[in-house]
Amino acid sequence: MNRLSLPLALLAALAAASPPAVALPPLRADLVDDATLAALNGRYFDAQMLVGLRVDLVSSVATPQQGAAMASGSLLLLREGAGLRVRSDARSAAAAGSGADASAASAGGAESVRVHGIGQVAQIAGDGNRLSNLASIEFVDAAGLAADAGGFNGRTHSDSAAGGLRAQVTFLDRGAAVGVQAPGVSLQQRLDGGLGGIAQSGRIAGDGVAAGNRLQLQIATAPMTPQRGRELGLLQALAGLSGVPR
Repeated sequence: MNRLSLPLALLAALAAASPPAVALPPLRADLVDDATLAALNGRYFDAQMLVGLRVDLVSSVATPQQGAAMASGSLLLLREGAGLRVRSDARSAAAAGSGADASAASAGGAESVRVHGIGQVAQIAGDGNRLSNLASIEFVDAAGLAADAGGFNGRTHSDSAAGGLRAQVTFLDRGAAVGVQAPGVSLQQRLDGGLGGIAQSGRIAGDGVAAGNRLQLQIATAPMTPQRGRELGLLQALAGLSGVPR
């Protein structure tokens, strides 16, 4: 069993990647304005409140010639006693379709993008194209985090190719990379634990292409008892008094 502390493991997990795309729950979003975001505040309950983390990554492309490629990766970490249980899943598929690829253009360059936090890049040239970069972060209970982990295949790498299409998933020591390439199309998702960054990029140079990147980060926390909440609130209040002039 891996004996890393959970905070260090979480950093290494932003460090890696998901089950099959069809298993991902639908995204939910609440729209807020800048004034609402500016007024947000909260309380830090220390890293021991974190009991698990799951990262799901999916990239896919469909060409007008019925070609398709998909890559998905998942990483699950759950606290078990003094250690962690780690599960992984990597899958890829590619089908060349019929007919010649219409685009001879190339799309690339996203590999050089490095970000802190979450960064998204989209570049499109042509007609009738669709491209999406989606990222979501949510807090869940530990049971929901591992609900379908029994289907994880335990792999850390997958690579599929057909014709001019290719899909790849690789879990690295401190990160993960998911990529899909097709004629005139390049999709990339990278988790860099060293930089603390998540990068999603999509580039299309062609016509009639549908492509997308999707990332879902789920964090499980331990239940907070009312007594524990009061204790932490008092400690933080006392810490705040240290800056008051006497």
